[in-house]
Amino acid sequence: MISGFSQFEELSEEALICFKDMLRIGHWPDDCSFVCVISACSNSPSPSHGKQVHSLAIKSDIPCNRIAVNNALVAMYAKCGNLYDARRLFDRMLEHNVVSLNTLIDGYSQHGFGNEALRLFSRMLECGVVPSNITFISVLSACAHTGKIQEGQKYFDMMKLKFGIEPEPEHYSCMIDMLSRAGKLSEAEQLIESMPYNPGKIGWAALLGACRKHGNIDLAVKAANQFLQIEPSNPAPYVMLANIYSDVGRWEDVARVRKLMRDRKLRKKPGCSWIELNKMVHVFVAEDASHPMIKEIYEYLGEVLVKIKRAGYVPDVRLFSMKDDAIGETDKEWSPVHHSEKLAVAFGLLSMKDGEPILVGKNLRICGDCHNAIKLISAVTSREITVRDTRRFHCIKDGRCSCGDYG
Repeated sequence: MISGFSQFEELSEEALICFKDMLRIGHWPDDCSFVCVISACSNSPSPSHGKQVHSLAIKSDIPCNRIAVNNALVAMYAKCGNLYDARRLFDRMLEHNVVSLNTLIDGYSQHGFGNEALRLFSRMLECGVVPSNITFISVLSACAHTGKIQEGQKYFDMMKLKFGIEPEPEHYSCMIDMLSRAGKLSEAEQLIESMPYNPGKIGWAALLGACRKHGNIDLAVKAANQFLQIEPSNPAPYVMLANIYSDVGRWEDVARVRKLMRDRKLRKKPGCSWIELNKMVHVFVAEDASHPMIKEIYEYLGEVLVKIKRAGYVPDVRLFSMKDDAIGETDKEWSPVHHSEKLAVAFGLLSMKDGEPILVGKNLRICGDCHNAIKLISAVTSREITVRDTRRFHCIKDGRCSCGDYG
C-alpha cells in the first residue's frame, strides 16, 4: 500500500499515514518499507517528514550501508531542496551504483548546477560505471539549462555510439528544450519533425515556451496547435499563446484565445505556493486573504518592495494581458506583487530567524516577475531563498539565481 501511494505525488500524504499505521500496530519497517516511504517524502510539501523518517531508519536494525535506502535518502534530500545534505550523505556511502550517481547528477541538474552535474558524470565514466538511459536524461537536462549545446549534442550521440542506448522520447525532449532555450528554434522544429517518435506535449511545450522568449509568433501558433491536437482539453497551450500575443499587444488575439477557453470550459490551473515553518505547512494563493498573518505579510512585503524598487525592480505589467480601461496603470503595476510565491517569501522573512535559508514550493512555473523580484529581495535582505517550481529549483543568493536566468 505504501508503495502504491508513493507512485503518485498527490497521494504522498496517504503513503505517510499508511507508514504510521504500520508502526502503530507493531510492524517494524524493513528496507523496502523505508525506500517506499522516503520516496513519498520526496513529494511531500513538508521537508521535515523526510528527516523524521531518516532518523527512524538510523535507529532501525537495517545496516547503515544498505544502498537502496541510502539512494532513496539522497534523492529525498535533493528533491526537498537540501542539496548539501544530499551530497554529504552521498559522500558517506560505503558504495555507489549507477542509481546513486544518477540521483546526485539529477539533483545538481534540477538545482541549476549543471557544471557540477557534468563533472560528476565525467567521474562516473572514469570509474567505469556504465550510464543508463536515465543518466543521459539528467545529463542532457543539465546541458539544456546551462546552454551547453555542443556538449549536449556530444552526449546525445554518445548514447548510441558508445553505450548502445537508443534515444527515447525523453532524450529527444531534452534536446528540443536545449535548442529552443538557446534560440535555435528552426533546429528544434527540424528535430521534432525528424525524430522517430511522436514528440508529445513536452516537446511542443518546450518549443512554445521558447517562442515567447524569442518572439516567434508564427512558430508559437504552430506549436500551440500541435500541442492541442495531443491534449485538446489542456489549458496550458491556450494560456501560453495568449501570453505571447499579449507581449506584442495583439489584444484581439488575446481575447479570441480566452474566448476559446471559455467556450471549451477550460480554466487555468490556479497557482499556489507553500512554505514550512515549525513542521506546519503554510499555503498561499495570489491576492491571498485567508492567512491569519496576511495583514502583517502585506505590510512587510510593501516595505520590501520599496527597497527593491530602489534597486531597480519594475513590475512586469505584461502579465496582465487583457486590455482593460477600467484598470488604472497604478493598479496594474502593483498587481504582480501579490503572487503566491512573493507572499510565501515575505512570510518566511517575517517568521524565520535572521540568516535562515528560505525554501518555497510552487505548483506551477515561477513567473518572470516573481523571479526578478525574489532575486532582488535576496540581495536587500541578505537571505538565501530557494523556490522549487514544477520544473526545477531556483537557488537564489546575493541577487543571483542558480539557473543563470536561463529558465
